[in-house]
Amino acid sequence: MQVYIDFPKRVRTLQAELARQGIDVLVGTRLKTITHVSGAFVPWRSAVVIPADGEVQLFTVSMDAVRVAEEGWLKNVVAYARVPLMEMVVRRLGELRLHAGRIGFEGGYSWYLPEGNITLEEYRILERGCPRAEFVDLTPVTDRLMLIKEPEQVQLMRQATAMCDTAQETLRHEVRLGMTETEIAGIAERVLRDCGSEFAWTFTGGQEIASGHRTWTGACTPATRKLVQRGEFLLLDIHGMYALMLGDVSHNAVLGSPTAEQRRVIDAYVRTCTFLLEAMKPGRTIGAVAVEARRFVDENGWGGMIRGFGHGIGHFGNEWYPAFTDVYMPYVSEPDFVMQPNFLEIMALTCNLPGVGGMRFERPVVVTESGAECLSRTPIEPWILEA
Repeated sequence: MQVYIDFPKRVRTLQAELARQGIDVLVGTRLKTITHVSGAFVPWRSAVVIPADGEVQLFTVSMDAVRVAEEGWLKNVVAYARVPLMEMVVRRLGELRLHAGRIGFEGGYSWYLPEGNITLEEYRILERGCPRAEFVDLTPVTDRLMLIKEPEQVQLMRQATAMCDTAQETLRHEVRLGMTETEIAGIAERVLRDCGSEFAWTFTGGQEIASGHRTWTGACTPATRKLVQRGEFLLLDIHGMYALMLGDVSHNAVLGSPTAEQRRVIDAYVRTCTFLLEAMKPGRTIGAVAVEARRFVDENGWGGMIRGFGHGIGHFGNEWYPAFTDVYMPYVSEPDFVMQPNFLEIMALTCNLPGVGGMRFERPVVVTESGAECLSRTPIEPWILEA
């Protein structure tokens, strides 16, 4: 798939926002910010210096700098090794004569561990190196800039999602009793790689597979050597990356005919997922949809089973912000955000009944002019796999 991303336009948009905020330069350390402006796979601790007017410079570890410059859009890539990263950044700020200006940084925190917010030591180096500067936390600003996706990003997400769907369909045919969760994860990973996936989202254990009691124990289910057994729920949370866009499709199966209790869990799950998808519309706030979904769950008596309604998604660095809730949490959620066309979110929930089974729903949904489109073609209803 050939998709042109206008990186110069991205940078100009970001620089225009810096100027509007009265910021002279941004020192970006978050992985998603670095990915957004460089278009490269940059897994090491790095920083990008973006002046409101001027050339962008990226700092990354010396052993990877040549590859990053060759594979990404930015050619001004500087290696660091013996000199600490932020000391290199201070030198660059001096070259730009911006070391006494208003310097933006990416602080705060995130539930997502690899986010890349500036560390305390890095911030101290900046302060010592730029004693006359004014420092401004720009995390809310850079988050906002990435919430509405470019049409090209949506197109790439379609491809990443299609790869996940292909892996799900393969699992439907190849899963057998007695397999380990790691074997099932291996099948999914093989299919994804065959389809062109570049990354396995190692933060959550790559392909997340859970069976039996493990389906209701947590939000992260890295595959184990547990054997899949008859009568169990099977959770299949698949991740793939295409051109730096991360696909995320979580589906479920039952190994054998469901019991009456299991069917109750399935019914609650399917009806809530369907309600949630139908509630997504442009002009509505995230908080309003979350309130409606929670009311629907409570009215049906499922409040003890169903949790969560979604999280952000995007390119490498996982744009996890914002969590889909009506509760405001700094750096985590923004319930008053009004959804607009090309707002992309992973609609997600868990439906857990300990002792019976657990299910997880994750589907990329893009808001359109008139409603919303689920990019995944994997059905909501779980597969019944006859043992």
